[in-house]
Amino acid sequence: MDPECSQLLPALCAVLADPRQPMVDDTCLEKLLDWFKTITEAGSSLLLLQENPCLVELLCHVLKPQDLSSRVLSFSLRLTGVFAAQEDCFQYLQQGELLPRLFGEAGPLGGAAWTAPTVRSGWIQGLRSLAQHPSALHFLADCGAVDTIFSLQGDSSLFVASAAGQLLVHILSLSMRGPAEGPPSLQADDWPPCAQKIVGHIEESLRSTATPQITQALNVLTTTFSHCHDPWTQVLWVQLHPLVAALLQKDPVPAAHSLVDLLLSVARSPGLSSSSCGLWETLAQTLSHLSPTQAGLLALGILKLQDCPQALRAQAFAVLLQPLACVLQATAQGPGPSGLLDSTAADSVTADMLLPSKAACVGLLCQTLAHLELLLP
Repeated sequence: MDPECSQLLPALCAVLADPRQPMVDDTCLEKLLDWFKTITEAGSSLLLLQENPCLVELLCHVLKPQDLSSRVLSFSLRLTGVFAAQEDCFQYLQQGELLPRLFGEAGPLGGAAWTAPTVRSGWIQGLRSLAQHPSALHFLADCGAVDTIFSLQGDSSLFVASAAGQLLVHILSLSMRGPAEGPPSLQADDWPPCAQKIVGHIEESLRSTATPQITQALNVLTTTFSHCHDPWTQVLWVQLHPLVAALLQKDPVPAAHSLVDLLLSVARSPGLSSSSCGLWETLAQTLSHLSPTQAGLLALGILKLQDCPQALRAQAFAVLLQPLACVLQATAQGPGPSGLLDSTAADSVTADMLLPSKAACVGLLCQTLAHLELLLP
C-alpha cells in the first residue's frame, strides 16, 4: 500500500466507525471495497492487517452495541470476507474470534440490524468472498452459517434470496473440489459433510408440498449444473433425478418454470451424459405433463439441443405447432364458406414476403390467436 494511503487509513476508519458521520450513498463504500480488493489481490491480506491495525479495530468496533449505519455494517462484513479469502489471514482473524462474532449468532445475525436487507446481503457476500479454502468450510459448518443460508433462500428481498442460492452452489462446489492429493469420491455417501448437508436439504425441499421450497431447490440445482461440470455432478443428478421426475406426478406440476430451467440446464451440461441418466425420457414426460403455455419454452429449448433424439424433437415441434393447429381447426369449423384457406394457401407471393420476416409472421399469428373466437361457431 502506498505510504500516503496508509497514513490516511486511521482517519478513514474513525469516520466509518462514528455513527454521527452520515453516509449519503453506497458509492464511496463500493469504491473503497474495490480498492481493498485490488490491494489484497496484489499482496498479502495478513501483512495489510498487521501493518494497519486500525482495520481490525474497525471490524471489532462494528460489533459494539451502537446506532451504526446498516451500510457501514454491510461494508464491514464484505471487507472481512475480502481479507479472509486468504487462508493465513483467515486463521489470523480466527485467533481473535472475530469471524464467529461477525458471521455467527453473536453478530448481526442475532441483532436488530439483521432486519435490514443491506446487512443480510453484506453477510452473504462476505461469506461468499471468504469461502475459498478448506478452513472456510470447517468454519461454515461450525458456526451454523449453512442453516442460515437455507433460510435466506426464502428471504423477502429477491436479491438476498438469489444470492443465498448462489452461495449454496459455491459452497457445494468448494466442498467437492477435494483434497490436494486427489479428486473427491464419486460415491455420494462419501462426500464431505458440508456437501451432504446441502444435498440433503435439496432432497427435503423436493419432497416438500410447498411450491416455494421446491422452487428454491430447483433453482439451486439449475445454477449448479450451469456452472459445475465435474464428474460429481452426474452422481448428483442420478441421485436427485427420481425426486425431480416425481414432480411430474403432481397436478398441477409445481414450479413448472423452474423445472423447465433445470431440465434444460442438465441437458446442456457437458459433464452429463443425457442418454445414460434418463434425461431424454424425463424431457418427453415433462412435455406431455405441462400445460401448452408451460411446455412452449421447454420445447423451444429441446429443439436447440445437440444429439437430441428424433422422436423427442418431433414431440417438441408438435408442442410449438399447437397454436397453428388451433387456427386451422377453428377455420375448418367456423361459419362462412368452406375452403376459407384455399385462396391464401395458393398465394405464393404473399408467403414469400412473410416468411423472411419473423416479426411479420409473429405479429400476424398473435393477431389471429387473439381473435380466434371470431372463427368459432
